[in-house]
Amino acid sequence: MPSTYFQLLSRCPDERLKKICEMRRLPLPNGGNGSPDARHRLLKTMEFHLESNKLLVNAIADLPSGALCALKAMAERGVLPDEVTLSHLFDLGLALPGDVTAAWEVPERVGDALADFDEGALAFQAEDGVYLPPAKEYGFSLALTSVLLRCVNGIRVLKGGLPAKKDLAQLLDRNAFLTDERDATLLFALLHRMGLLWSRQDCVDTLVPAVLAHPPRWVAERAFARLLEDDLKHWRMPAPEDRRFLMLHLLERRGQVLAAKPFLGFLQAFQTLDEARVRDTFLPFLAHMGIVVMNPTQEHVSLTEHGAALSHEYLMRDQVGTEAHWAPFSVKAPLVAQATLELLTPAVQDPHRLLRLAQLADVETTDTMMAFRFGPATFVRALDAGISLEEARTCIRGDNGPELPQPLESLMQYLADRMGEVEVEQGVRLVKTKRAELAAELRVRPELAQLELEPISDTVLQVKGGGNAYALLKQAGFVPKPVRFLPVSIDDNERLYIWSMACLSMVIERGMSSYLEPVQQLIKDALQRVQANDPALFHEIMRRVPMLHPEGGSQAMEELQRILEYAGEHDLTVEITYMPVANERAQERRVTPKAIEGEHLRAYCHLHQEDMTFRLSRIMGARLLNEKMQSGPN
Repeated sequence: MPSTYFQLLSRCPDERLKKICEMRRLPLPNGGNGSPDARHRLLKTMEFHLESNKLLVNAIADLPSGALCALKAMAERGVLPDEVTLSHLFDLGLALPGDVTAAWEVPERVGDALADFDEGALAFQAEDGVYLPPAKEYGFSLALTSVLLRCVNGIRVLKGGLPAKKDLAQLLDRNAFLTDERDATLLFALLHRMGLLWSRQDCVDTLVPAVLAHPPRWVAERAFARLLEDDLKHWRMPAPEDRRFLMLHLLERRGQVLAAKPFLGFLQAFQTLDEARVRDTFLPFLAHMGIVVMNPTQEHVSLTEHGAALSHEYLMRDQVGTEAHWAPFSVKAPLVAQATLELLTPAVQDPHRLLRLAQLADVETTDTMMAFRFGPATFVRALDAGISLEEARTCIRGDNGPELPQPLESLMQYLADRMGEVEVEQGVRLVKTKRAELAAELRVRPELAQLELEPISDTVLQVKGGGNAYALLKQAGFVPKPVRFLPVSIDDNERLYIWSMACLSMVIERGMSSYLEPVQQLIKDALQRVQANDPALFHEIMRRVPMLHPEGGSQAMEELQRILEYAGEHDLTVEITYMPVANERAQERRVTPKAIEGEHLRAYCHLHQEDMTFRLSRIMGARLLNEKMQSGPN
């Protein structure tokens, strides 16, 4: 009859028992000072924990492949392993001294657990001589950076939130870190879900302030967490729990080369995996990103140094332990600006610096060396984003770097001379010029006709018409002095842009979007400038912000009631989205609220030309039209 775990442990000296507790991280009972009672309590405590299914499975899962095969052979056939392996198994309490008839025994509970494993699944350690190609250094981080760089100046996206076919090619063009469309769209989706891509008019661009507000390693850390947490069925990824489980066990076996198929079979005994998707989709993606490295036939796999750092930070919640790994991302690498208006710099460096360069130039190649191309259009684009020429020069040259090549210096000097020929005062709708002749020219330029410019003096014109004066002057070939609080406009409408910024500020202050926290101060600064330049516009913004209809979904009841009450107090018209009892589809109604009575709204309906009652719970949304009621009863 096999010995019990208690009997096997009782044959071990105290020093060995303490060693087993240390290796298996078992608690030691207090008191006793080596008395028989204390030893008995220790043996009972150890028996309880060593037979625990979870602790036993973890101990087996952590064993190297060779030790696992040796333990199984020992349990089933009594074959003793070599002394080193046997000593290691003894330290873990998986093999213990036997009685007179057997020098060593495997506890029955351990043998039962090993019986669940097929012997082929235990032989997942690769044989000596298996060749794995060199790992992509920082592959995942550089691939993410390459997507951010290509999005700095905007790319079109489809309704599903992924890049259009032509713009997907833009992400892949001359990109050594991305060669597969699915990989590119997956990284794009991870960045978008992190709130680092700014969406407007079916287009996205990189939310540079949000990226720059965090440490250089932050994007990769957060994206890796998203990779393991998010629902990614669109990319045929296995379930999140499968991805986390695999990375945990790869981390436990860092430095080991594993046979992929037996290793996945081994893991199946602990947790049911979608083995096909892990093998055919997830592991290849990890290999493309440099998180793991695989041989050409994808039969063997090993975790890379970069993959180990990312996995350790995510799974162990330990950033301090991997600090040294990220040292190259805090280095200021050299820049080589050439007379051809091309700039070269290494890819492994502070990604914040690369983002700033992408604001000033077009990204031509993302490889071991990054290539950027300057031009008049790229600098004008940077000026529009609020980056001055001096800031651009400092970014390219550095504080004490070499002089810029003459063609690049001449280009920047030309733009400096041109900039400010015309100046737009947004708040008071004025266009100022340096010369009277230029003011006269602006009045007759056909592309500026919609502005209806009227002279106030020889060099000052008033904008009487509609349209964005700043945008139209740019299209006409001028370089207006940048207006820093309006880096972009939406639908060529300055006011709509400011309203959207104010709404975003409100969203942030309510704690609805933590990823946009770095932008909050920029928005507040913009609103302060509006207040200084045009108090009337500022008050209009502050009045309208709480009443704007948020995108998607039903409005919160509190916000809905506030809009309706405000409209009722000021006799204003509201457009509501209403779901009638008899219909399955919502209808748009224009109403003038009168009062909220319990769970109902009493309002004048412009469709039926009479007072009606609407149930509040059926109003899906309300948008203030800011129109006085033109008809209906008093």
